[in-house]
Amino acid sequence: MNERIGEEKAISDVDRLETGTEDRPLLLAAQKGDKQAYGRLVLKYQKRLFRFVLMMLGRADAAEDIVQEAMVKAYLALDNFEPDRLFYPWVATIARNLAVNQIRKVEREQPATEINHDLDKIPQEGPNPLDELVDRENDRQFARAVMNLSPQYRSVFVLRMFEKLSYEEIAEKLGISLGTVDSRLFRARQKLVEMLREYL
Repeated sequence: MNERIGEEKAISDVDRLETGTEDRPLLLAAQKGDKQAYGRLVLKYQKRLFRFVLMMLGRADAAEDIVQEAMVKAYLALDNFEPDRLFYPWVATIARNLAVNQIRKVEREQPATEINHDLDKIPQEGPNPLDELVDRENDRQFARAVMNLSPQYRSVFVLRMFEKLSYEEIAEKLGISLGTVDSRLFRARQKLVEMLREYL
């Protein structure tokens, strides 16, 4: 219980860092058909979104496809978007849903040992969620460890720690029970501690 309370506090601290007020003029212009304004939003957030999706999927080619599809879907749905809301969480939700579908497909079709982890293709510049969790010097080791988790553990861990979903939301997204979410998250943390023991 205390562990979950600690997570919720960390999550709320991260939420306060993001205001997104500078995006409003671009969103308003994009809603009026200004493709260059939307292009600026894409340029601003695509690396961050790619990094997040790559952490979920472990493959750069699949992450690139999902980021592109998410940006297109967001553009097509701009008329229904409230410009006072934050753009990144909205487009990240679209990407997350696409990634979850891909994870389900991978878990059905491909053993975890066959997944190609493209760690070297993670962009290093710009904001990223790893900076909130690990020291600057150790973030690549942490990323490597997360991407070496099997898909079932990695997906639950990333959805909880990086996308800030509740246990209930993760269970619903992945079609698993709350108990399974809890046990997979526990095992993911255990495995990460084992892999990162020399950096702790």
